[in-house]
Amino acid sequence: MLPSISIIVCSRNPAEALSLRRNLLGTAKYPKSLEIIVIDNREKNEGLCAVYNQGVAKANGRVLVFMHEDVWMMEKEWDAVLLKKFRELSEMQILGVAGSSLLVDNPWPSWYAAGIPHTFGKVVHLIENTGEFFLALYNDRDGDQEAVVVDGLWFATRKTLFGKCAFDSEIFNKFHFYDLDICMQALGFGKIFVTTDIRVLHKSEGTFKDEWKEWSKVFVEKWKDKLPAKTCNEAPPSNKLLKAGRIDLRGKVQIPRW
Repeated sequence: MLPSISIIVCSRNPAEALSLRRNLLGTAKYPKSLEIIVIDNREKNEGLCAVYNQGVAKANGRVLVFMHEDVWMMEKEWDAVLLKKFRELSEMQILGVAGSSLLVDNPWPSWYAAGIPHTFGKVVHLIENTGEFFLALYNDRDGDQEAVVVDGLWFATRKTLFGKCAFDSEIFNKFHFYDLDICMQALGFGKIFVTTDIRVLHKSEGTFKDEWKEWSKVFVEKWKDKLPAKTCNEAPPSNKLLKAGRIDLRGKVQIPRW
């Protein structure tokens, strides 16, 4: 029997990848229907686009999940929720856990830069070297929101999307903008959504250093005719938040161990 979901992970830490595998199998409702593809990138040090294209070529599932190896699933039966989303949202090509319905090109093409009400999602962060443990809120609403781009820490696609496009490993040959670029491509074939019904924990935070800024210029040059990008539907307003925030979880939520 073919797997329902293929999870593709670029790995540079075998111990972290093993922990992730235990987490995926331990939280799935149907662990036997998962295909976990871990690509060891320590020696080749290829860009994420190249690694993910290798994963797509190996994948047999009808839904593909791309995730960082320092991400854990926080809730049980996430796989059943994910498959249900793709069944019900027939136009959806990509589903993420954080993203935006607006992508601007100035000053930087970051999904986070659009701000509320465009940003959406809730992600738990555990920064082990500082002891920080918090819930990042990009909007205080729950459910699904149509988006134009999602964050690359975790996102899922239909396998059929890659019969129409691919990660652009020629232009983006390092570790930045693989996520925004594949989203911009996918918008030509359907819709993108962000959901809060699938909760993940990320053991790091994104950074916008000089290298990222240089690659942002490459991204803007490629998509300059499509930026700024925005969904046709206006994003519903936040209930309370005027800007993204965080809730300290220390002492309130038990830190998971896998």
